[in-house]
Amino acid sequence: MRLGLLIMALFFALLFIIVGGMSYYVSYKTDSREYPWAYSFDKNKPLLVGKWAGKFIEPDSVEKKISLEIYEPFTKLERIFYSIGFPYKRRVYIAKNKFEGFLIIQKKYNKEEYKVRGSINRKNIKFFDFHLLANEKDTPPYHYSFLFTNGVWQENQMSFVLTIVFRKNSLPNNLKNHEPILSKKVKVLLKRA
Repeated sequence: MRLGLLIMALFFALLFIIVGGMSYYVSYKTDSREYPWAYSFDKNKPLLVGKWAGKFIEPDSVEKKISLEIYEPFTKLERIFYSIGFPYKRRVYIAKNKFEGFLIIQKKYNKEEYKVRGSINRKNIKFFDFHLLANEKDTPPYHYSFLFTNGVWQENQMSFVLTIVFRKNSLPNNLKNHEPILSKKVKVLLKRA
């Protein structure tokens, strides 16, 4: 009797693993079609997701480092839980051409951290735009714009236009109420970190 139960339990465990593995594969294959900028079966294919780093010079000649991490729409852990039928935490802002990430802009003694959201051009995935979500920590005397434009990525480098908007010091939520003092555009080049 015990042997029969053990064999049955092993059979169902094996079936569970096989179905979960197939479901994982099908899910990844579907996502590699729907999110070609985030997933690929070719391990050597450069993707937009991942870590990027570079520098830019502000209009007042101050050099700043910039690092950007673009997240996968679904992590491996989320995919595993989904594949075996368990609920998983799904990001709110997921669509076929949307992404989320994290941006750090820093100079010698100052670091600003932002969450970012962006979108990929549906016709050509090499083009993208993104915007910053408000920095909830201390606000500098001027603010970066909440929109990065003209983004282009080619294999292991990307570039975009960063608009630096100089405003009086105010809380991020009140920025719309303050007219910009000055606005400058800076081209930023990042390489894969």
